[in-house]
Amino acid sequence: MVELVFNTAEQLDVTGWWPRNGSAGARECTPESSHGLGDATASYSYDRWAPQGTDHVEDAQRVAEYWESLGMSVRTINPTKDPVVFGEGGPVLRAEFDTDAPEQSYSIGATAPCSPGDAFTLNEEDSAERDQGKVLPGDEGLVLQDPPQ
Repeated sequence: MVELVFNTAEQLDVTGWWPRNGSAGARECTPESSHGLGDATASYSYDRWAPQGTDHVEDAQRVAEYWESLGMSVRTINPTKDPVVFGEGGPVLRAEFDTDAPEQSYSIGATAPCSPGDAFTLNEEDSAERDQGKVLPGDEGLVLQDPPQ
């Protein structure tokens, strides 16, 4: 899921990407999205933002074509002005590319399929690993504190 976000950003001639909401984080899945995995399911999501590019339509087409090449089902809304591309399947549960995100930004976000686990516990475990100095997928671009001595 993190790799999809990074690889999607590489399809665009845009620089200055940053993780808008910090690192990848787990959230509880809804019963509809857990696909029979039981009550304790979680899914990770991650997004990166950048200053807007100059050709929103072309950039949206590039993202749509890239996602289709990965086997994702893709649809675009507002295809002629400030398009938003939505993708499902392939390597992720869903993804979104917005050419008119707040603060005149582009945003790319993705959500992994649901899997067994409790979101709170998964996030606590990830935090403990970061506290020990481990860099987890999606931590790129974050300023992490040095591990305790």
